[in-house]
Order: sequence, then structure tokens, then C-alpha cells
Amino acid sequence: MQSLLKNRRFLVVVVAIFLFNLFVMNGTAMLWDEDESAYAGFAAQMLETGDWLIPKFDWSEIHRKPPLHFWTIAVSYKVFGINEFATRVPSVLAILGTLFVLFFVGKETFGRETALTACLVLMASLFVPNIAKVAVVDSSLLFCQTLAVLSLCAYMCAPTWKWNVLFWLAVALGVLLKGPPILILTGGLWLFLAAFHPERKRLIGTHPWVFLPLALLPLLAWGVVAWQRDSGFITWLIDWYILKRMSGSVLGQTGPPGYYLAVFLLSFLVFLPVFPAALWDLIRRMRERESNALILVGWLVFGWLFYEILPSKLPAYTLAAHPAIAILIARQLLQINQENYPYKKWVSGGSVLFVLLFFTVAVGMIYAGFILVGRETAVRAIFMMFLIWPLSFISGTLMFAKRYTYGIGGLILTGLLFTTFAWLFLMPQIEPYRNSPERIADTAQKISPEGTAIVIGGDVSPIPSLPFYLSRHFKHRHYFDNPKEIANTLRTPYPYTIIVGDEWKTIAEQDLASTGDTLQTAIHIKGFALDHMTSESYWIIQ
Repeated sequence: MQSLLKNRRFLVVVVAIFLFNLFVMNGTAMLWDEDESAYAGFAAQMLETGDWLIPKFDWSEIHRKPPLHFWTIAVSYKVFGINEFATRVPSVLAILGTLFVLFFVGKETFGRETALTACLVLMASLFVPNIAKVAVVDSSLLFCQTLAVLSLCAYMCAPTWKWNVLFWLAVALGVLLKGPPILILTGGLWLFLAAFHPERKRLIGTHPWVFLPLALLPLLAWGVVAWQRDSGFITWLIDWYILKRMSGSVLGQTGPPGYYLAVFLLSFLVFLPVFPAALWDLIRRMRERESNALILVGWLVFGWLFYEILPSKLPAYTLAAHPAIAILIARQLLQINQENYPYKKWVSGGSVLFVLLFFTVAVGMIYAGFILVGRETAVRAIFMMFLIWPLSFISGTLMFAKRYTYGIGGLILTGLLFTTFAWLFLMPQIEPYRNSPERIADTAQKISPEGTAIVIGGDVSPIPSLPFYLSRHFKHRHYFDNPKEIANTLRTPYPYTIIVGDEWKTIAEQDLASTGDTLQTAIHIKGFALDHMTSESYWIIQ
């Protein structure tokens, strides 16, 4: 691995592919439902109304959070305009910032080679690069969590005000992004180190009794002003994001024990040859009371295992643990060429398993593409795997044959190219099946005179991307829960464009027919919601 770190051409290629992955299709892929669309709507509404305190947008109540992430998107809109690319800029910058912190702050505790290798591991993982392409708050939170943990680690190695200030600054930003998660991670890690770290006395110098209140001050200031504006909103935040998630799952977002371990195995699939050894080696080092091992154990306990016991589960909940796992894998990659490396048999067995699992993933993608989207997508998936699977097979074989330097390089390129080809070959095929909200908005705009108001019927699935795309062209939007109101609206002389589903269109037609009226314009648009696995059918009526 050391020779790869000294190979500038290899590093340039890896960074170039990674940067390409971060930006490819960010400006052409429609917003992903539901969180991304809601966040985009909150930011756009803030710019339109000037109310930067309480996030508001159509159909987006359950996605409200503390406002920092929405502020960053709104600022991006100021710079780049209101579009998909601008929506995702803060997430891309957050992932780049995470890698910057992992190297420049992480090297203070784990060494330069380990920090650099961990960055390469994170670049080649299958989850972190792609979360940057969705404008969710978790990317920005990952940056704050990584900065906080690594600053605390650096402080334990060399107690200086620089690391203490960065630690509490990261906490302050993190709570203003999403509230409790960063407190669970940093507070739990602080207590863990206070109990087990041999240099635990150094923690006194972080002065949490002074700096924690200061770190919470921005959130509290916003909360007080928001409470004065709308006390129910703050009460709802506490109930929805803390009490309900501690006591049960929300929106069916749950999973069995080991859910997040499966997420990590999939995310770090290309490093499966060393993944089991990395976890076992951590346990061994923890028994020996190695200080860095204790830090990583605390990081994983409160960034991963804590969430395994909660009933509410989503893959992004444990995003904070990904840099820790990247460091564990990096340590194995750097030691693997040593003659006394104790896990060579583990690596050989993991290499065989990697080749088999990667082949299974390839077959699964081809089958899913054929069943869900169609034959052409399956053909593209076959072509993609024709390009990538030989590299994965060769890399796994080299790892099995103990040709570790070339094998590791191949594994890193496999992860990077897998993401690249997925976006280049598969996403253009999927996009037409999920862009019905954008097509509706464009069609409605083309047939509607200036000043027309939009009416959305209650039988249309309440997904925030539809009103977000409509908001580009229509300032006045109304929602009806009674299908009879649709027909009454069509009888008025005012300019309305109405969006309903099949059932409400039929009811409106029957109601109009009872008085001798008929529909003048009815445009049918079909789509498919990939996230809900259901077909969509919309009618645009005037």
C-alpha cells in the first residue's frame, strides 16, 4: 500500500474519478423524493418569503429540522440559481470537507499514511460518494461529526486550544443541522474516553461545563425565536425527532438487528477481503488498551452500535461511523505486506467471498434492471458489468495470491468505477421513469396563461417534488380534499390549471356532465415512483 501512496499517477487518477463521481448528473437528475425535495422547497421558500426561521413548504411538514442545512441551500440558490445542481452543492462540499478533515486532522492521531489511505477507502466506498449527490442533511452532519471526533482525538494526543475550539465549533454546527445525533456521538465518546483512556485527565481541559452551553447557544437562540413565532413547531420537533425515534420506528423505517452491519458490508464491499480482519484486529487492540483503538471503539459504539438498538432505522443514521471503519480498513491495508501479518488466511477467504458477492450484485442489478425498468436497462447493466466485473475478479484473485499492492489498487479502482458506470450507464435509463413531476410542471407551464393558479387534487400522492417543480412557474397553489371542488373550480371564469389522478378526473367529468359542461383540456402523464415501487397517473386539466 505504501508504494501506491507514493504513486502520484495513481492518486491523481483516483481523485479525478472521485471528483467526477461527485458532480456527474448533479444538474440533470431530478430531485429525489422525499427529503431532498422538501429541503429544496424550504430553501426556495426562505428566499421567496424572507422567513429564514421556520422551514415551510407544501407537503413537507414531517421533514422540518433545525435550519442550518436549509440556509446553506438557500445561499447556494443565491449563487447558482434555483436548480438541482445548486440544491446539491452543499452536500458535495460537505463530503469534500469530510475528506479534508479526515486527512489533515486525522493524521494528527493516526498518522499521515493511515489518514491518506482512509481517504482513499472512503472515496472507493459505495455509500459516502453517492450520499453527496442527494441534498440531505446527513452529508453536512457527517462533516461536523468527523471534525468533532477527530478534533477531540487530536486534543487527546496534544491538548491545545486549536483542537478544543474546532471540537466545540463542530458540535455547535452539528446541533444546528440536526440536533441530537452529534451530541450522542461526541457526548458518548467523551464519556467513553473518560472511563477508559489512559490520558483521561486531559478531557478536563475541554471544559464542557463552559463550552457545551456556548455550543448550544446558536440552536437555543434560534429555538427561542422560533418558539415565539410558532411554539407548536418546536414541540413537534422534540416529539418527532427525539421521543418517537427513541420509543419506536417512524414511517415504517425499521430493520432487524445487524441492519447497519449489512449497510457497512455493502458500502465497503470492495474491501471485503480485509473488513472482518479490521474489526477483529480492533477487538484485539482494545484488549491491549491501545489508546487509538479505544478512540475507534468509542467512535463505533456511539456512531454505530447505539443505533442498532433503536427501532427506527435508516442507512444514513450511522453515516458518522464510516470514517472510523475507513481508518480500520486503512490500518489493515498498510500492514498487509508485512511478513508477520496475522490475518493472511482471513484475507484469502475474504477475497473469494468478495468475488462471489460482487458477481451476485452484478446479476442482481441486471435482473432488477430488467424487471423494474426494461430490457434496454438490463443490457446496459450487462455492458457495465462486462467492464467492471473482470477488474473485480482480477483484484480479488491478486489478493488471494498475496499480490497485495496490485490487488489493493484494483479494489480501489473497482469501487470508483462501479459508481462511475452506474451513473453513466444506468441513471440515464432510470431518469425518464421518475421525472413525472418535472414533466407535469413543464407541461402545465406551457398550456397555462400568465397568472394562472395551480390546483392539486387530494388523490395525487403528496410528494414534495411535485409542488417544488410547480413552484418554479406558479406562485399560487391550492389543494383540494373534495373532488366536487375540482368541477366547481372548472366552472369558474378564473384561470386555473388542475392536477388530479384518474379517480378524481372521472368524478369531475361526471359532475360537469350533469350540468352539460365538458372538459376543454386534459393531458395524461404517466410515471413510475421508484422509491414507492408504484405506477403514477396524472391528468392536467383546464
